[in-house]
Amino acid sequence: MSSPALRRFLPVTLTTPLLGSALGIDGGAIFQIFASENLGLGPATIGLAFGLGVLSLPLQLWAARMPLWRARRNLQLFMAIAALQAVGLAILVSRGEAGGLVVVVVALAVSAEVFLSVLYATSWQPLLSRSLGSEDRQRLNARGRAIGGFVLVVALLVFASLGADGRVVFLVLVGLVAVCCAIGLRHVDVPVRPVVVADPSVARMEPTPISPGVRSIFRVLIVVNLGAWPLTVLYVHEVLWPAVNLGLIGALQIAGSLLASLLWRPTAGTVVGRARAAAMVMLASGAVLASLPAPLTGVGEQTALLVAVFTAAAGTTAVRVAMLELAHRSVDEASSVRAFTMLDVVGSTSLQVGLLFGGVLVALSTDRPDWFVDPYRLYVMAFAVAGASAIARLHVDESACR
Repeated sequence: MSSPALRRFLPVTLTTPLLGSALGIDGGAIFQIFASENLGLGPATIGLAFGLGVLSLPLQLWAARMPLWRARRNLQLFMAIAALQAVGLAILVSRGEAGGLVVVVVALAVSAEVFLSVLYATSWQPLLSRSLGSEDRQRLNARGRAIGGFVLVVALLVFASLGADGRVVFLVLVGLVAVCCAIGLRHVDVPVRPVVVADPSVARMEPTPISPGVRSIFRVLIVVNLGAWPLTVLYVHEVLWPAVNLGLIGALQIAGSLLASLLWRPTAGTVVGRARAAAMVMLASGAVLASLPAPLTGVGEQTALLVAVFTAAAGTTAVRVAMLELAHRSVDEASSVRAFTMLDVVGSTSLQVGLLFGGVLVALSTDRPDWFVDPYRLYVMAFAVAGASAIARLHVDESACR
Protein backbone atom coordinates (compact mmCIF):
# COMPACT_ATOMS: atom_id res chain seq x y z
CA MET A 1 0.00 0.00 0.00
CA SER A 2 2.42 2.61 -1.25
CA SER A 3 0.38 4.88 -3.54
CA PRO A 4 -0.22 8.45 -2.32
CA ALA A 5 -4.00 7.96 -2.18
CA LEU A 6 -3.69 4.85 -0.04
CA ARG A 7 -1.24 6.56 2.32
CA ARG A 8 -3.69 9.40 2.91
CA PHE A 9 -6.42 6.99 4.02
CA LEU A 10 -4.24 4.53 5.93
CA PRO A 11 -3.97 6.38 9.31
CA VAL A 12 -7.77 6.46 9.70
CA THR A 13 -7.99 2.80 8.65
CA LEU A 14 -5.48 1.85 11.35
CA THR A 15 -7.06 3.98 14.07
CA THR A 16 -10.79 3.39 13.56
CA PRO A 17 -10.91 -0.17 15.02
CA LEU A 18 -9.20 0.96 18.23
CA LEU A 19 -11.31 4.09 18.48
CA GLY A 20 -14.54 2.17 17.89
CA SER A 21 -13.64 -0.48 20.47
CA ALA A 22 -12.96 2.20 23.08
CA LEU A 23 -16.18 4.16 22.38
CA GLY A 24 -18.43 1.07 22.27
CA ILE A 25 -19.16 1.31 18.55
CA ASP A 26 -20.54 -1.99 17.25
CA GLY A 27 -20.17 -3.56 20.69
CA GLY A 28 -16.51 -2.62 21.22
CA ALA A 29 -14.61 -5.06 23.45
CA ILE A 30 -12.59 -2.36 25.26
CA PHE A 31 -15.83 -0.58 26.18
CA GLN A 32 -17.32 -3.86 27.44
CA ILE A 33 -14.29 -4.44 29.69
CA PHE A 34 -14.14 -1.05 31.41
CA ALA A 35 -17.93 -0.71 31.56
CA SER A 36 -18.12 -4.04 33.40
CA GLU A 37 -14.96 -3.92 35.52
CA ASN A 38 -14.48 -0.20 36.20
CA LEU A 39 -17.98 1.28 35.92
CA GLY A 40 -19.89 -1.67 37.40
CA LEU A 41 -22.49 -1.95 34.60
CA GLY A 42 -24.35 -5.23 34.05
CA PRO A 43 -24.84 -6.98 30.70
CA ALA A 44 -28.42 -5.72 30.27
CA THR A 45 -27.32 -2.10 30.74
CA ILE A 46 -24.35 -2.49 28.39
CA GLY A 47 -26.58 -4.13 25.80
CA LEU A 48 -29.04 -1.25 26.19
CA ALA A 49 -26.24 1.27 25.66
CA PHE A 50 -25.30 -0.43 22.41
CA GLY A 51 -28.86 -1.02 21.27
CA LEU A 52 -30.25 2.47 21.79
CA GLY A 53 -28.36 3.63 18.73
CA VAL A 54 -31.36 2.48 16.71
CA LEU A 55 -33.24 5.56 17.98
CA SER A 56 -31.04 7.67 15.70
CA LEU A 57 -32.42 5.97 12.59
CA PRO A 58 -34.35 9.04 11.30
CA LEU A 59 -31.20 11.15 11.62
CA GLN A 60 -29.19 8.52 9.77
CA LEU A 61 -31.72 8.44 6.94
CA TRP A 62 -31.53 12.22 6.69
CA ALA A 63 -27.73 12.01 6.49
CA ALA A 64 -28.02 9.93 3.30
CA ARG A 65 -28.59 13.24 1.46
CA MET A 66 -25.15 14.58 2.41
CA PRO A 67 -23.23 15.77 -0.68
CA LEU A 68 -19.86 14.23 -1.45
CA TRP A 69 -18.06 17.59 -1.37
CA ARG A 70 -18.61 17.70 2.41
CA ALA A 71 -17.07 14.27 3.00
CA ARG A 72 -13.58 15.33 4.10
CA ARG A 73 -14.90 17.92 6.53
CA ASN A 74 -17.39 15.44 8.00
CA LEU A 75 -14.70 12.81 8.44
CA GLN A 76 -12.42 15.27 10.23
CA LEU A 77 -15.31 16.35 12.45
CA PHE A 78 -16.06 12.73 13.34
CA MET A 79 -12.47 12.08 14.44
CA ALA A 80 -12.41 15.28 16.52
CA ILE A 81 -15.69 14.48 18.29
CA ALA A 82 -14.57 10.89 18.89
CA ALA A 83 -11.44 12.24 20.56
CA LEU A 84 -13.58 14.29 22.97
CA GLN A 85 -15.75 11.25 23.71
CA ALA A 86 -12.69 9.12 24.50
CA VAL A 87 -11.51 11.75 26.98
CA GLY A 88 -15.01 11.87 28.50
CA LEU A 89 -14.95 8.11 29.07
CA ALA A 90 -11.49 8.43 30.62
CA ILE A 91 -12.91 10.89 33.13
CA LEU A 92 -15.72 8.48 34.01
CA VAL A 93 -13.28 5.59 34.48
CA SER A 94 -11.18 7.78 36.79
CA ARG A 95 -14.27 8.25 39.00
CA GLY A 96 -14.82 4.50 39.44
CA GLU A 97 -18.34 3.05 39.78
CA ALA A 98 -20.76 4.81 37.45
CA GLY A 99 -23.56 5.09 39.99
CA GLY A 100 -25.79 7.98 39.00
CA LEU A 101 -23.69 8.59 35.89
CA VAL A 102 -25.01 5.50 34.08
CA VAL A 103 -27.09 7.79 31.86
CA VAL A 104 -23.92 9.65 30.84
CA VAL A 105 -22.16 6.39 29.92
CA VAL A 106 -25.15 5.25 27.86
CA ALA A 107 -25.41 8.67 26.20
CA LEU A 108 -21.73 8.59 25.17
CA ALA A 109 -22.09 5.12 23.65
CA VAL A 110 -25.26 6.07 21.78
CA SER A 111 -23.83 9.37 20.52
CA ALA A 112 -20.71 7.57 19.25
CA GLU A 113 -22.94 5.40 17.06
CA VAL A 114 -24.89 8.45 15.88
CA PHE A 115 -21.80 10.40 14.86
CA LEU A 116 -20.40 7.31 13.15
CA SER A 117 -23.52 7.01 11.02
CA VAL A 118 -24.03 10.70 10.28
CA LEU A 119 -20.42 11.84 9.76
CA TYR A 120 -18.21 8.80 9.13
CA ALA A 121 -20.57 6.64 7.05
CA THR A 122 -21.46 9.52 4.74
CA SER A 123 -17.77 10.15 4.09
CA TRP A 124 -15.44 7.17 4.37
CA GLN A 125 -16.57 4.63 1.78
CA PRO A 126 -17.77 7.31 -0.70
CA LEU A 127 -14.28 8.88 -0.56
CA LEU A 128 -12.68 5.47 -1.12
CA SER A 129 -15.03 4.80 -4.02
CA ARG A 130 -14.07 8.14 -5.60
CA SER A 131 -10.31 7.95 -5.00
CA LEU A 132 -9.40 4.26 -5.33
CA GLY A 133 -9.93 1.47 -7.84
CA SER A 134 -11.45 -1.90 -6.97
CA GLU A 135 -8.23 -3.71 -6.04
CA ASP A 136 -6.83 -0.77 -4.04
CA ARG A 137 -10.13 -0.54 -2.14
CA GLN A 138 -9.90 -4.21 -1.28
CA ARG A 139 -6.31 -3.76 -0.10
CA LEU A 140 -7.37 -0.95 2.22
CA ASN A 141 -10.63 -2.53 3.38
CA ALA A 142 -8.98 -5.93 3.98
CA ARG A 143 -5.25 -5.65 4.59
CA GLY A 144 -5.40 -2.14 6.00
CA ARG A 145 -8.09 -3.20 8.42
CA ALA A 146 -6.04 -6.27 9.27
CA ILE A 147 -3.14 -4.09 10.37
CA GLY A 148 -5.58 -1.96 12.35
CA GLY A 149 -6.99 -5.15 13.85
CA PHE A 150 -3.52 -6.26 14.90
CA VAL A 151 -3.00 -2.91 16.61
CA LEU A 152 -6.32 -3.41 18.40
CA VAL A 153 -5.45 -6.97 19.51
CA VAL A 154 -2.24 -5.73 21.13
CA ALA A 155 -4.02 -2.72 22.63
CA LEU A 156 -6.82 -4.91 23.98
CA LEU A 157 -4.42 -7.27 25.75
CA VAL A 158 -2.57 -4.28 27.20
CA PHE A 159 -5.81 -2.57 28.26
CA ALA A 160 -7.12 -5.69 30.02
CA SER A 161 -3.93 -5.89 32.11
CA LEU A 162 -3.96 -2.24 33.19
CA GLY A 163 -5.33 -0.84 36.43
CA ALA A 164 -7.85 1.98 36.54
CA ASP A 165 -5.24 4.75 36.24
CA GLY A 166 -3.57 3.03 33.31
CA ARG A 167 -6.91 2.70 31.54
CA VAL A 168 -7.56 6.42 31.97
CA VAL A 169 -4.22 7.24 30.31
CA PHE A 170 -4.95 4.70 27.56
CA LEU A 171 -8.27 6.33 26.66
CA VAL A 172 -6.73 9.80 26.62
CA LEU A 173 -4.00 8.57 24.24
CA VAL A 174 -6.64 7.10 21.93
CA GLY A 175 -8.26 10.54 21.81
CA LEU A 176 -4.94 12.18 20.91
CA VAL A 177 -4.38 9.73 18.05
CA ALA A 178 -7.86 10.55 16.70
CA VAL A 179 -6.97 14.26 16.69
CA CYS A 180 -3.79 13.52 14.70
CA CYS A 181 -5.85 11.57 12.15
CA ALA A 182 -8.26 14.48 11.76
CA ILE A 183 -5.36 16.81 11.02
CA GLY A 184 -3.82 14.36 8.54
CA LEU A 185 -7.01 14.21 6.44
CA ARG A 186 -6.57 17.77 5.20
CA HIS A 187 -4.87 16.56 1.99
CA VAL A 188 -7.65 14.15 0.91
CA ASP A 189 -9.20 15.24 -2.40
CA VAL A 190 -12.95 15.94 -2.61
CA PRO A 191 -15.19 17.22 -5.43
CA VAL A 192 -15.55 20.95 -5.92
CA ARG A 193 -18.68 22.37 -4.31
CA PRO A 194 -21.20 22.87 -7.12
CA VAL A 195 -22.50 26.31 -7.98
CA VAL A 196 -26.03 26.84 -6.68
CA VAL A 197 -28.51 27.47 -9.50
CA ALA A 198 -31.01 30.16 -8.52
CA ASP A 199 -33.30 29.60 -11.54
CA PRO A 200 -36.51 27.99 -10.17
CA SER A 201 -37.27 26.62 -13.63
CA VAL A 202 -34.40 24.14 -13.27
CA ALA A 203 -35.84 20.84 -12.15
CA ARG A 204 -34.59 19.44 -8.87
CA MET A 205 -32.53 16.31 -9.37
CA GLU A 206 -34.14 13.25 -7.83
CA PRO A 207 -31.87 10.99 -5.73
CA THR A 208 -30.48 8.02 -7.59
CA PRO A 209 -32.48 4.91 -6.59
CA ILE A 210 -30.72 2.03 -4.84
CA SER A 211 -30.40 -0.95 -7.15
CA PRO A 212 -31.98 -4.36 -6.39
CA GLY A 213 -28.47 -5.83 -6.11
CA VAL A 214 -27.55 -3.42 -3.32
CA ARG A 215 -30.84 -4.14 -1.55
CA SER A 216 -30.00 -7.85 -1.59
CA ILE A 217 -26.67 -6.99 0.03
CA PHE A 218 -28.60 -5.11 2.72
CA ARG A 219 -30.61 -8.24 3.48
CA VAL A 220 -27.48 -10.33 3.95
CA LEU A 221 -25.92 -7.77 6.28
CA ILE A 222 -29.06 -7.57 8.42
CA VAL A 223 -29.10 -11.30 9.08
CA VAL A 224 -25.34 -11.63 9.57
CA ASN A 225 -25.11 -8.66 11.96
CA LEU A 226 -28.08 -9.72 14.04
CA GLY A 227 -26.41 -13.05 14.72
CA ALA A 228 -22.79 -11.86 15.01
CA TRP A 229 -22.29 -13.29 18.52
CA PRO A 230 -23.47 -10.14 20.37
CA LEU A 231 -21.69 -9.31 23.66
CA THR A 232 -19.53 -12.44 23.43
CA VAL A 233 -17.10 -11.16 26.04
CA LEU A 234 -19.87 -10.75 28.62
CA TYR A 235 -21.58 -14.02 27.70
CA VAL A 236 -18.40 -16.06 28.16
CA HIS A 237 -17.66 -14.27 31.44
CA GLU A 238 -21.20 -14.64 32.86
CA VAL A 239 -22.13 -18.12 31.61
CA LEU A 240 -19.45 -20.28 30.05
CA TRP A 241 -16.11 -19.46 31.63
CA PRO A 242 -16.23 -16.96 34.53
CA ALA A 243 -12.49 -17.18 35.26
CA VAL A 244 -11.29 -16.41 31.74
CA ASN A 245 -9.30 -13.28 30.96
CA LEU A 246 -11.79 -11.02 29.19
CA GLY A 247 -9.03 -9.48 27.13
CA LEU A 248 -8.23 -12.91 25.67
CA ILE A 249 -11.78 -13.40 24.38
CA GLY A 250 -11.91 -9.90 22.89
CA ALA A 251 -8.45 -10.32 21.37
CA LEU A 252 -9.42 -13.64 19.75
CA GLN A 253 -12.44 -12.03 18.12
CA ILE A 254 -10.28 -9.29 16.70
CA ALA A 255 -7.54 -11.75 15.71
CA GLY A 256 -10.08 -13.83 13.80
CA SER A 257 -11.24 -10.74 11.98
CA LEU A 258 -7.62 -9.81 11.34
CA LEU A 259 -6.82 -13.22 9.83
CA ALA A 260 -9.79 -13.05 7.49
CA SER A 261 -8.65 -9.63 6.31
CA LEU A 262 -5.05 -10.75 5.83
CA LEU A 263 -6.11 -13.81 3.83
CA TRP A 264 -8.34 -11.72 1.56
CA ARG A 265 -6.72 -11.30 -1.83
CA PRO A 266 -7.85 -8.40 -4.04
CA THR A 267 -9.66 -9.66 -7.11
CA ALA A 268 -11.51 -8.27 -10.08
CA GLY A 269 -13.51 -11.51 -10.22
CA THR A 270 -16.41 -12.82 -8.18
CA VAL A 271 -16.51 -12.41 -4.40
CA VAL A 272 -19.89 -14.10 -3.76
CA GLY A 273 -18.23 -17.52 -3.57
CA ARG A 274 -15.98 -16.28 -0.79
CA ALA A 275 -19.00 -15.02 1.15
CA ARG A 276 -20.68 -18.43 0.87
CA ALA A 277 -17.58 -20.23 2.14
CA ALA A 278 -17.38 -17.79 5.06
CA ALA A 279 -21.04 -18.45 5.89
CA MET A 280 -20.23 -22.15 6.27
CA VAL A 281 -17.45 -21.26 8.72
CA MET A 282 -19.92 -19.20 10.75
CA LEU A 283 -22.39 -22.08 10.75
CA ALA A 284 -19.76 -24.56 11.98
CA SER A 285 -18.65 -22.15 14.73
CA GLY A 286 -22.23 -21.74 15.91
CA ALA A 287 -22.64 -25.51 16.06
CA VAL A 288 -19.52 -25.82 18.23
CA LEU A 289 -20.80 -23.12 20.60
CA ALA A 290 -24.19 -24.83 20.86
CA SER A 291 -22.58 -28.17 21.76
CA LEU A 292 -20.48 -26.93 24.71
CA PRO A 293 -21.54 -27.50 28.34
CA ALA A 294 -21.80 -24.65 30.83
CA PRO A 295 -19.65 -23.89 32.70
CA LEU A 296 -16.57 -25.13 30.89
CA THR A 297 -14.26 -27.22 33.06
CA GLY A 298 -12.02 -29.20 30.70
CA VAL A 299 -9.12 -27.92 28.67
CA GLY A 300 -10.59 -29.47 25.51
CA GLU A 301 -13.90 -27.66 25.96
CA GLN A 302 -12.18 -24.36 26.68
CA THR A 303 -9.96 -24.75 23.62
CA ALA A 304 -13.03 -25.52 21.47
CA LEU A 305 -14.66 -22.30 22.67
CA LEU A 306 -11.58 -20.23 21.88
CA VAL A 307 -11.38 -21.72 18.38
CA ALA A 308 -15.10 -21.10 17.80
CA VAL A 309 -14.80 -17.44 18.90
CA PHE A 310 -11.85 -16.99 16.54
CA THR A 311 -13.42 -18.67 13.49
CA ALA A 312 -16.84 -17.02 13.95
CA ALA A 313 -15.18 -13.59 13.89
CA ALA A 314 -13.16 -14.58 10.81
CA GLY A 315 -16.24 -15.77 8.93
CA THR A 316 -18.24 -12.66 9.82
CA THR A 317 -15.47 -10.35 8.65
CA ALA A 318 -15.06 -12.19 5.35
CA VAL A 319 -18.79 -11.84 4.63
CA ARG A 320 -18.71 -8.13 5.44
CA VAL A 321 -15.68 -7.46 3.23
CA ALA A 322 -17.34 -9.34 0.36
CA MET A 323 -20.61 -7.41 0.77
CA LEU A 324 -18.77 -4.10 0.96
CA GLU A 325 -16.89 -4.76 -2.27
CA LEU A 326 -20.09 -5.87 -3.99
CA ALA A 327 -21.68 -2.58 -2.93
CA HIS A 328 -18.74 -0.58 -4.31
CA ARG A 329 -19.11 -2.39 -7.62
CA SER A 330 -22.83 -1.65 -7.75
CA VAL A 331 -22.83 2.14 -7.25
CA ASP A 332 -21.57 5.18 -9.15
CA GLU A 333 -20.42 8.56 -7.86
CA ALA A 334 -23.92 10.04 -8.08
CA SER A 335 -25.38 7.37 -5.79
CA SER A 336 -22.37 6.56 -3.60
CA VAL A 337 -23.18 8.74 -0.57
CA ARG A 338 -26.80 7.62 -0.42
CA ALA A 339 -25.98 3.95 -1.01
CA PHE A 340 -23.14 3.78 1.53
CA THR A 341 -25.03 5.78 4.12
CA MET A 342 -27.95 3.38 3.76
CA LEU A 343 -25.49 0.50 3.93
CA ASP A 344 -24.24 1.85 7.24
CA VAL A 345 -27.79 2.46 8.48
CA VAL A 346 -28.73 -1.12 7.70
CA GLY A 347 -25.49 -2.55 9.05
CA SER A 348 -25.26 -0.49 12.23
CA THR A 349 -28.96 -0.70 13.07
CA SER A 350 -29.04 -4.49 12.71
CA LEU A 351 -25.86 -4.77 14.78
CA GLN A 352 -27.27 -2.49 17.49
CA VAL A 353 -30.51 -4.49 17.63
CA GLY A 354 -28.42 -7.64 17.93
CA LEU A 355 -26.46 -6.10 20.81
CA LEU A 356 -29.69 -5.08 22.50
CA PHE A 357 -30.93 -8.65 22.18
CA GLY A 358 -27.52 -9.85 23.36
CA GLY A 359 -27.81 -8.06 26.70
CA VAL A 360 -31.19 -9.66 27.33
CA LEU A 361 -30.02 -13.06 26.13
CA VAL A 362 -26.93 -13.03 28.36
CA ALA A 363 -29.11 -12.17 31.37
CA LEU A 364 -31.60 -14.94 30.49
CA SER A 365 -28.83 -17.46 29.91
CA THR A 366 -27.23 -16.63 33.26
CA ASP A 367 -30.50 -17.61 34.95
CA ARG A 368 -30.74 -20.94 33.06
CA PRO A 369 -27.51 -22.86 33.74
CA ASP A 370 -29.41 -26.16 33.61
CA TRP A 371 -30.37 -25.74 29.92
CA PHE A 372 -28.24 -27.80 27.57
CA VAL A 373 -28.56 -25.07 24.94
CA ASP A 374 -29.37 -21.73 26.57
CA PRO A 375 -31.26 -18.83 24.91
CA TYR A 376 -28.07 -17.06 23.79
CA ARG A 377 -26.75 -20.09 21.93
CA LEU A 378 -30.14 -20.88 20.41
CA TYR A 379 -30.19 -17.34 19.03
CA VAL A 380 -26.65 -17.52 17.59
CA MET A 381 -27.31 -20.89 15.94
CA ALA A 382 -30.63 -19.78 14.44
CA PHE A 383 -29.04 -16.72 12.82
CA ALA A 384 -26.04 -18.72 11.60
CA VAL A 385 -28.48 -20.88 9.65
CA ALA A 386 -30.42 -17.83 8.43
CA GLY A 387 -27.19 -16.10 7.34
CA ALA A 388 -26.00 -19.08 5.32
CA SER A 389 -29.43 -19.26 3.67
CA ALA A 390 -29.47 -15.54 2.80
CA ILE A 391 -26.01 -15.69 1.22
CA ALA A 392 -26.90 -18.84 -0.72
CA ARG A 393 -29.82 -16.92 -2.26
CA LEU A 394 -27.77 -13.80 -3.02
CA HIS A 395 -27.90 -12.82 -6.68
CA VAL A 396 -25.73 -9.90 -7.78
CA ASP A 397 -24.71 -9.39 -11.40
CA GLU A 398 -20.94 -9.15 -10.95
CA SER A 399 -20.40 -9.13 -14.71
CA ALA A 400 -21.64 -5.54 -14.65
CA CYS A 401 -19.46 -4.55 -11.73
CA ARG A 402 -16.68 -2.05 -12.15
